Order: sequence, then structure tokens, then C-alpha cells
Amino acid sequence: MDGIFSAGLIDHVPDPMTVLREWARVTAPGGVLLLFHRSGRTERAARHGRPLHRDDLLAEENLHPALHATGWHLLRHEDAAHHFLARAVRVG
Repeated sequence: MDGIFSAGLIDHVPDPMTVLREWARVTAPGGVLLLFHRSGRTERAARHGRPLHRDDLLAEENLHPALHATGWHLLRHEDAAHHFLARAVRVG
């Protein structure tokens, strides 16, 4: 594949690292991964009545090494009130 677009999925899978690895496996080198949600992490946490956790995979400091470990390079990370977007490219 040349790219993968995931809207709100990664928070709901039991093992996100396995999913990221599998997406890398089926994506050609140079392919793009877009992780999207229509609201940012802070807004989603508030909507669910919970604090924003430091160990949240989508926090930039956690997502960058997770993507790197699974075959991706993080190019862009936006965590705005009205959306979340991470763009990564498949390495190799």
C-alpha cells in the first residue's frame, strides 16, 4: 500500500504496537501513515471525564518512539483542540 488513514482507531485496539508494525509491513517504503481524530487529546479526555495521561500513546513524546520502533518516522504531530493529526512515513 502507499498509505494508511486511521480515524480514531488506534486508541481502541488492544495492542497498538502490533497494529503499527502490521501497517508498516503492508506499506511500501516512503508510504504515509495518517492518524486522525476530529478532536484533540485534551478534549477527548475531558469528554470521557478523565485526566489527560502522560502515558497516552498519542502524546508526541510517546508516539515518536513507538512509530520509530515499528518502522515509521514521525513527520508531523498536531494536537489541537479541534483535531489530532500525526503524519508518519514508512522507513526502509
